[in-house]
Amino acid sequence: MQPIDVVKTRFQIQGVTSDPSRYTSILDCITRMIRNEGFFSLYKGILPPVVADTPKRAAKFLVFESSKSACASVNFTGPWSLVTAGLASGTVEGAIIAPFERVKVYIQVQRQRMSEMPNTWLVAREIIKRDGWGTRGLTKGFHATVLRNAMFNAVYFGSYYNMKYLLIPPEKQDSIPLRLCLGFTAGALSSLGNLPVDVAKSRIQASQSPKYTRTFPTILTVWREEGFLGFIQRSFTKDYSIWGKVVQLCCWCMNRLQTI
Repeated sequence: MQPIDVVKTRFQIQGVTSDPSRYTSILDCITRMIRNEGFFSLYKGILPPVVADTPKRAAKFLVFESSKSACASVNFTGPWSLVTAGLASGTVEGAIIAPFERVKVYIQVQRQRMSEMPNTWLVAREIIKRDGWGTRGLTKGFHATVLRNAMFNAVYFGSYYNMKYLLIPPEKQDSIPLRLCLGFTAGALSSLGNLPVDVAKSRIQASQSPKYTRTFPTILTVWREEGFLGFIQRSFTKDYSIWGKVVQLCCWCMNRLQTI
């Protein structure tokens, strides 16, 4: 997934269409990265998420299960209890990964060849030395990261478990194909739901400009200057075949669930 994440970040930080270095499509981005920066440029910034993965997942599911139990203890059950538990788990997860995301994004947007790049630890040290540990330095984009993960987990866990319990009979809830369908649909809904915040996060963490410093002002700036397509990126919309297959698969999943 790392190459996809790198390409996504490169698109999210693109500005106006007059930028001569702007990528025109997913294929154009991948081709130019490999040609100008080397094949392994697609794996730029891979170390921070690898290091953060174990603690973030442990905290994510621990808080989710604990929050579900806490909701049940006060008789707060039903669909919204799962959304609330997901929101809590995403908040904690986002707080844990924020400094790792800052370093990852900073590395991903650099256009030097891999052999010319400093290693991850040197990048982190340079950020701390130049800007400190706070929200202008290592934890830059903290609020956007927390909000992004909170929104993602709220929609993901809420939609996944509610679709599972409401649409699938109990005797078929262990079906692996159906659970894959649910997971894909929930993931697609979550990604679309937090897209504006994710774009704001990337721009805040990648930019040294005072133009992008806070989450909601950044979202408003992108909306005002680039419109709705600034969030989904015009270049991605050209790859209509990919989006078409995603839509078709989502429709197939929902149709499959309704015909059980």
